Amino acid sequence: MALDVNKLSQSQLLQLINHTPIGVVLDRARLRRQMDVAAYRIGDGKSINLLRYVSWLAREYESPKLQKQGFMPLTAELVLT
Repeated sequence: MALDVNKLSQSQLLQLINHTPIGVVLDRARLRRQMDVAAYRIGDGKSINLLRYVSWLAREYESPKLQKQGFMPLTAELVLT
């Protein structure tokens, strides 16, 4: 039976991603957290679109993180001056 990459269940996605020579790379808890953060950008809440999921992961990886840029909250700047 062929998989529909536009509508994968959590179990199907986990099986597909973890079927690698290095073994388990994604667990159900991490996938659930990612689904919570990504919301409807990667699926309809029940199923996951593989291409949207990979695209979302790439954008998350490339997005700048505030801590990496030396971000200091405005309130901290006011207290220090």
